[in-house]
Amino acid sequence: MVNLGANSLTDPLIDGFNHIVPKLPGALIALLVGIVIIRVLSWIAQGLIGLIRLPRGLKGILVSLIDGLLWVFLTISVLQALGLNNVALVFSGSVAALGLALGAGASTLAADILAGVFLARDRDFSLGDKVVAGENKTEGIVEAMDMRRTRIRGKDDQLHVIPNSVIERKEWVLIAKKKDLD
Repeated sequence: MVNLGANSLTDPLIDGFNHIVPKLPGALIALLVGIVIIRVLSWIAQGLIGLIRLPRGLKGILVSLIDGLLWVFLTISVLQALGLNNVALVFSGSVAALGLALGAGASTLAADILAGVFLARDRDFSLGDKVVAGENKTEGIVEAMDMRRTRIRGKDDQLHVIPNSVIERKEWVLIAKKKDLD
């Protein structure tokens, strides 16, 4: 029988703590610089995507996709700055596995994203248009579109959040274009 001392259980924790603490300032700086870089790159992406002739909804979808990827890279960078290379490797592998799972099994998410792209490219469905859409036939103004959902401000001044796939799959009616409402 092996005699386990009280320190044998806590030694790995203390060693890990002593390994990470000196790297905290560098990791914090990497995090702060990363946040600034993400904001700047997001701003640049918005500007560049703004130059391309795309519907505003599709532009929002692209910017949010870029932001998500940048946050994943920042997380991996901070983990590496802390010396947690194995955790960073597991995290990046998990993100890759999640991407594969989404592609293979999360048909609702994929359908929402694809429907969002199709809606954003549709000239008869734009931000500011008055529409009737969704399963409950919500009537209102299209306020925002992102990768997964469309936000419609109803007559009752309530915000209705509808998955893009529901709008694309069901019938939707264009009541008035934004230019006609102004």
